[in-house]
Amino acid sequence: MTEKPAMMHTIRPVESPFLTTREAANYLRVSERTLQNWRYANLGPIYRKHVGIVVYHVDDLLRFSEAGHRSGKANYDT
Repeated sequence: MTEKPAMMHTIRPVESPFLTTREAANYLRVSERTLQNWRYANLGPIYRKHVGIVVYHVDDLLRFSEAGHRSGKANYDT
């Protein structure tokens, strides 16, 4: 008589829309220190604290980035 292997349930990690300071800095392509300085000066993206840990929601990072959007169109009328 052969035994069947027990069914293994794999738990997939849930993709979180919340990023740590390091992840958010990488997302925005700035240093962690820059992001921290912006936070202290109230200049950066909206952040939250989850059990004392600073996190940034991806949508807030996108809004922050879009607020600084420039057209890139050169002004040749001089």
